[in-house]
Amino acid sequence: MKPSKILALLSLAAGITAWVVTAAASDPFPRKHGQSGPEYDVLIRNGRVYDGSLDAAQVADVAIKDGRIVQVGRKISGPALKSIDAGGWAVMPGFIDMHTHADRAMTLPEERAAVSFLTQGVTTIVAGQCGTSAWPIFEEAKDQIERWTREGIGPNATLLVGHGSVRRLVMGDDNREPTPEELERMKSLVRDAMEQGASGLSTGLIYMPGRQAGTSEIIELVKIIASYGGIYHSHIRNERDKLLEAVGELIEISEKSGARAHISHFKVLGKTNWGLVKEASVLVEEARARGLEITADQYPYRFSNTSPYSPLIPRQIWAGPASERLGDADFFLLFDNLRDRELMEIYAKATPYSPLSEPHLRFLDGLPRKRLVEFVMDEVLRGRETGAESERERALFLKRLGDPGKGPRIREGVRRHLDQYGPENLIVGISVDRSLEGKSIRDIAAQWGKSVEDAAIALDLMGAKVLPLQMCEPDIEFLMKKDYVATGSDGIAPHYGMGLPHVRSYSTFLYKIGEYVQRRGVVGLNHVVRSQTSLPAEIMRWNDRGRIARGCAADIVVLDLKNIETPSSISRPHQYSRGVRYLFINGELAIDEGRYTGALPGRVLKIEN
Repeated sequence: MKPSKILALLSLAAGITAWVVTAAASDPFPRKHGQSGPEYDVLIRNGRVYDGSLDAAQVADVAIKDGRIVQVGRKISGPALKSIDAGGWAVMPGFIDMHTHADRAMTLPEERAAVSFLTQGVTTIVAGQCGTSAWPIFEEAKDQIERWTREGIGPNATLLVGHGSVRRLVMGDDNREPTPEELERMKSLVRDAMEQGASGLSTGLIYMPGRQAGTSEIIELVKIIASYGGIYHSHIRNERDKLLEAVGELIEISEKSGARAHISHFKVLGKTNWGLVKEASVLVEEARARGLEITADQYPYRFSNTSPYSPLIPRQIWAGPASERLGDADFFLLFDNLRDRELMEIYAKATPYSPLSEPHLRFLDGLPRKRLVEFVMDEVLRGRETGAESERERALFLKRLGDPGKGPRIREGVRRHLDQYGPENLIVGISVDRSLEGKSIRDIAAQWGKSVEDAAIALDLMGAKVLPLQMCEPDIEFLMKKDYVATGSDGIAPHYGMGLPHVRSYSTFLYKIGEYVQRRGVVGLNHVVRSQTSLPAEIMRWNDRGRIARGCAADIVVLDLKNIETPSSISRPHQYSRGVRYLFINGELAIDEGRYTGALPGRVLKIEN
């Protein structure tokens, strides 16, 4: 062999050696020399992989080792402790829920698994929303983080510090601006939470005490989280006729604080306000074009509220005058003969606010004597059975309804109440006559040959519960198509079988796929997968979540798209969704062959600057 060829071969060999050494040094998952045993913990084979982007899905294998995705490829060889044939199923990043109140129940060990989220394919939740911190008020963020880390949680969770919790701790429920000292104290509490691992600040500007805070107060607190790279989540100040002003306030807070801002459950309530989301989205998009990071989330339902069911007729229409409800003038005299302080003590026992705060006491002290007596009587009566469940109140209501002077006024009041929603948008959720469930008041009135107000009164006398449809489908579909709108359930972690929670706590993520992708074709599957995976991860700046890619955390859902079921219904909400075959959280199985394993593999995710 010629010397030149020998030199060329030696040079090539040296180059290959250098490349191998460099590749080995850069490989985040090198196999140790002499390592024995399975190469992977889990090998998911033959699944149709939706990687969280808008790219077309590909049939591929996914290998997991030590809680991470270590390989993604067409044919991965090597032994694994567990092998799953996902042929015919979809393999996706675990879903990220951008807005939950699950932390309230997850404070309790028996609810820490949050199974209703796991069965939807959710692997991560954002907690501490609407101004309420994700830890009890007299504790700190580090206490909750330590507790969940020690005892375990089902899905991963990130914690927000609630502005309302902070304000109440410093100022109570005072309706005023904070003093400079109080503002500094609030800023210090927010700073402490961020230092301890919170990811941002939340506000509930429609709730107490958040609604009493001015924009400038919020800006000063959001500046604190901005310095840590935190995000501002807001249940904005108005979701009705003042939606545009409320969105404008959020944009102003972002602009003046320098923080990213996120609109919680983006929507508009009330039939007369439908369509305003289009104008609100223009404001968001103009702000984004200026370089502001404004995003949002939504849930795909027309009804709101954690417990969305309500009686048809407002209490004030049922109740009538306080003296009539008592039906005993001597009882009124008994109250009237008590001293003010004794009245206040009775009031305190009848309310959930005992012992009364100083602002509450000042309010009562300021009432005229006659009004104070009536106020206390009203509160005592509030704790009694009301509406159709109270035999006495029912009899008094029917007596007034039959009165030629009072009856027409009652019917007019009921009609005005129904017109706020539209009788076609009031759906019977629960009724002793099961055939009425799912029907609107308008349809039932036509079926019975009654006016809508008389039908509503008859249903209320039956004890029926209704579901007000306060949003409209065109608005929901419009926002769903936006590339900056993620998915957030606004759900709780319900105790199975207890109460009547919103179906969103059981079905949001799979319902969105089944209803809006598969049944209606409103959006494509890749778009929805992105809105539930990589988009929320980008919003929260989690660089290793929300994607099926080498090096990412092994938060993975294996989903049978052909057999998605979301049986949770308005009259029977406590039913788990079906279709998730396997669910991995940090590489550990939480759902195995469709069943919860009992594992608590979640971690508290802290902010990444």
